[in-house]
Amino acid sequence: MLLGLLSLLTACAGLAPATREDAVRARAQARWNAMLAGDQQQAYQFLSPGSRAVISFEKFRARFGNVVAWKSAEVFKVVCEQADRCIATIKVTYQPAMPRGNIGVTETSVDETWLLEAGQWWLPQTL
Repeated sequence: MLLGLLSLLTACAGLAPATREDAVRARAQARWNAMLAGDQQQAYQFLSPGSRAVISFEKFRARFGNVVAWKSAEVFKVVCEQADRCIATIKVTYQPAMPRGNIGVTETSVDETWLLEAGQWWLPQTL
């Protein structure tokens, strides 16, 4: 029985990210996957609780909703210089929503600051 319990605990431990960087990478990629899918409600849930207290979903949606068409996003670097703060760099491909004409697809990198609060990594945003 003890051997079975140890096996179960080991299996559960394997589900958790190995490092802070891994945890932030997973959260940042999941957020961007929601953005790519057009699931703004899901993407909004990655904002820090403090951010969601001052930024309504409607304001978030208006800020990010129709500005661009997201094509791809990949977290390619995460650096954690502090125990509760990491910077995720994401390579993003998008097409700006232009009222006239099409300027094509653009690729850039975006740095996001993720903060650890109450055991979870969150993306703070400002108005």
